[in-house]
Amino acid sequence: MKIKVSDAIADFLEEKQIKHVFGIVGAGNVHIFDSIRNKGYTEIICVHHEQAATMAMQIYYRTSGKMTAAILTTGGGSTNGVTGVVSAWADSIPGLIISGNENSKYMAETEPHLRMWGVQGYDSSAMVEKVTKYASRVFNPDETISELEKHYQIALSGRPGPCWVDIPMNIQAAFIAPPSGLVKQHVSEEKI
Repeated sequence: MKIKVSDAIADFLEEKQIKHVFGIVGAGNVHIFDSIRNKGYTEIICVHHEQAATMAMQIYYRTSGKMTAAILTTGGGSTNGVTGVVSAWADSIPGLIISGNENSKYMAETEPHLRMWGVQGYDSSAMVEKVTKYASRVFNPDETISELEKHYQIALSGRPGPCWVDIPMNIQAAFIAPPSGLVKQHVSEEKI
């Protein structure tokens, strides 16, 4: 049995006991939103602006002592979240920023002259490298959960801070073998 990467992301949030995340649904993160909603463990708090999502992520940590996540879409959805990321960086607040992006086929290194990818994609992880403890993009669906785990551990280690992982929409929609150790209840299965 294979599961969608977005379902594995929802399982990861449950494994880490992340009960609340903040964000706005968009084309670049719709798979993640759908899987979280279907899973039913983590509650998505929809905010009016992505800056509010990254700031709410910080307030959540300040008031509960528990790390959480902001889930952003591509383009303006992710650029809007940068102010809150800088604030978390300055105040040493750990958090996961999970951004969606255009289909990874638009991000080929053979096209370095392109400033934008697809409709509104851009290199969000490179943009936030200086204001996060770690920023990366997932190109291999099988590496999604290990990257999330790496981000989670780095955000909390040493001097805490935000970590940004960019997961293109086609990677979110891909099917993988269930990662070991994650909760085994899944809503979507690959259709054969």
